[in-house]
Amino acid sequence: MYKKILLALLFAFIVIGASSAAEFKINEGFTPQTEYYSVNEENGMHLCTWDYEDELNQEFYLQNSSDYRIVAGDNNTYNITEDINGELADTISYLTSGNAGLNYGVLEIVEADGEKQIIYAYMESASPDDWKACYDELMKFNENNNLEPIADAI
Repeated sequence: MYKKILLALLFAFIVIGASSAAEFKINEGFTPQTEYYSVNEENGMHLCTWDYEDELNQEFYLQNSSDYRIVAGDNNTYNITEDINGELADTISYLTSGNAGLNYGVLEIVEADGEKQIIYAYMESASPDDWKACYDELMKFNENNNLEPIADAI
């Protein structure tokens, strides 16, 4: 129950927090679902953008918890592992698909139009190998939008 409430809060945070995010060019192959959330159906990758707000982001996305791990990655990005399913669902996913059903992604903080923004590329029910694909997609996004991750953002 706690996880469902937290997920609902995180989703609301993305939708509400994104309400003033900068406008970005979306990578090829991605279909916008909302103004700040796009999906690439072919590879199952998600791309989110939202405004950086110190207190809210520190509490929900920029610190470790029992279901969420963030570690420094390449080029001032952060590798994310998120368990949104629970142990039983992870076990079933592992038995049926060979992975633990975790979300893997790469997050960065950039400055656009004078404001800090969070850009997050992730894949659901993925594997650690998918960090590279998320990182590569994030670097394409940066190139398309002339962005650089902020050093030591967390």
